[in-house]
Amino acid sequence: MRQYTLRRLSYVPIVVIAVSLITFFTLRLPWVTDPAILMCGMNCSVENEQIIRESMGLDESVGVQFMNYLKDVVTGDFGLTFRGQQPVAQEIINRLPVTFEIMGLAMFFTTVMGVTFGVLSAVKQNTFTDYGLRVFAVLGQAIPDFFLLVLLIVLPSLWWNYSPPVGGHVSIFEDPWTNLRLYVPPAFVVALSSSAVLMRVTRSSMLEVLRQDYVRTARAKGLSENVVILSHSLRNALVPIVTIIGSYLIALFFGSVIIELVFSINGVGQFLLTSALAYDFPVLQFLVLYTALVIMVINLAIDLSYALLDPRVKYR
Repeated sequence: MRQYTLRRLSYVPIVVIAVSLITFFTLRLPWVTDPAILMCGMNCSVENEQIIRESMGLDESVGVQFMNYLKDVVTGDFGLTFRGQQPVAQEIINRLPVTFEIMGLAMFFTTVMGVTFGVLSAVKQNTFTDYGLRVFAVLGQAIPDFFLLVLLIVLPSLWWNYSPPVGGHVSIFEDPWTNLRLYVPPAFVVALSSSAVLMRVTRSSMLEVLRQDYVRTARAKGLSENVVILSHSLRNALVPIVTIIGSYLIALFFGSVIIELVFSINGVGQFLLTSALAYDFPVLQFLVLYTALVIMVINLAIDLSYALLDPRVKYR
């Protein structure tokens, strides 16, 4: 496993260069709007536009710009935002706790509801409980997240004259109650659709495992039903479950954009969207590179977890 891990990690520099190259030159295609023109405005003079272009380094050739960009990436300097001229890395770091908390809460609700309901549905197969949970799974996948988030704001104000907190950020260490009121409801709503998919995968995986001979043998030995389900069945059904959880962890990075926009939360997702609309090249380049590295790390963690969950899996 050690050699496999080192081999996978050796791909990181290649991915960094490839992603940087593709992102850098894609943003500078002829039909992409020049950020200097956007910053200068409609009635900007040629002289002012040239000054802005020189200050942002856009007056140099594309090849020189790319080599300077790679050198800065290696040294940890990701440049300044076009809007505000603030360090890109610092702007992202300031927003990461917000996005990570949203992702963590949503992933927690997704895992707890998806795995619990999936196991319960499999154990209670073809009963009223199973049918009810399967209806929940269908509805959870059918209703869009943004629609539920809007209802989360509108319905409490109509029914109970309660308006959930919107906008801003309060650290959980400063005011835990306000922090949870701000982030728990939207994270729970977003987790409904992903937990519905996870529930169906868990149910199918558990049903397949419950039909195996070793499960019948465990029951014949007189083991309690909880031990049979949790220790013998669920553990052997975890491989596809972990795969789904990992894929949704990646998707939640982009799914947090919906929460941050609806609830006016200044996180990484909202920052990415506003930067894309403003053609803020340094921010987009950093976020694409950051996302690629996060996906690589999560996929590696998923692959390594297979060997821990199933001793039959070997890596060379």
